[in-house]
Amino acid sequence: MHYDKTLPTKKPAPWRMLSLAPLALALLLSGCGTQLNDLRSKRFGAGEPAKAPAVAPRAVALALQAAPDGNGLTPESLSAANEMLTRQGRIEAQVLTLTPFNARGEELAQRLAKALARSGARAPRVESVPVDAQRLEQASQAGWDLELQSEALTVQTTRCGIAKPDDWTIHPYYGVGTLGCANRANLARMVSDPRDLTRPRTLEGADGKAAAGAVDRYQTGEIRDLIDIDFDN
Repeated sequence: MHYDKTLPTKKPAPWRMLSLAPLALALLLSGCGTQLNDLRSKRFGAGEPAKAPAVAPRAVALALQAAPDGNGLTPESLSAANEMLTRQGRIEAQVLTLTPFNARGEELAQRLAKALARSGARAPRVESVPVDAQRLEQASQAGWDLELQSEALTVQTTRCGIAKPDDWTIHPYYGVGTLGCANRANLARMVSDPRDLTRPRTLEGADGKAAAGAVDRYQTGEIRDLIDIDFDN
């Protein structure tokens, strides 16, 4: 008669297997997480660095046309002037110059200068009619009556958009581009003085009366437009 002398294998208790399961799972996940992190780090590191907003002087000019009745500007010119002044930042920080091209432009330039001053501009300068015959001829052919020039320190920010529209669903970081672009651009446009982005300065004293006046106007519905040239007032 043959006897099997091998001892029976003792199976581990179920509670011991359960106690080892979380440890094994943690080790498995940590290994996968490390590889995934390394892979993503390499991709993120290849992205373009964020560009800080730049502050630089900018001079722009806009040709304007008087209304047919001579009482103010055409709606198109008025809208374009307000848009240009808004893009240049605070109107009180701009250096404004008006150059008329004819007699009607001279009269209109004086009225426009007063309207800009009421909106907060610092003494807009009115030039005399240019002596350059070629420039006057060009203005006459185009129907221009005067020109508005603005010089100011402005913030130059990166244009935000999807860097690679055909690849952003596969490689989000490569496709979308540097993260935070829109946030930086919005913050840069909110500063009262563009130079604050490039140099520090001490805080000025608070004006409680001005702050309270703004709240009162808001509560009573008598808010002021930032820039709105009006020839009727």
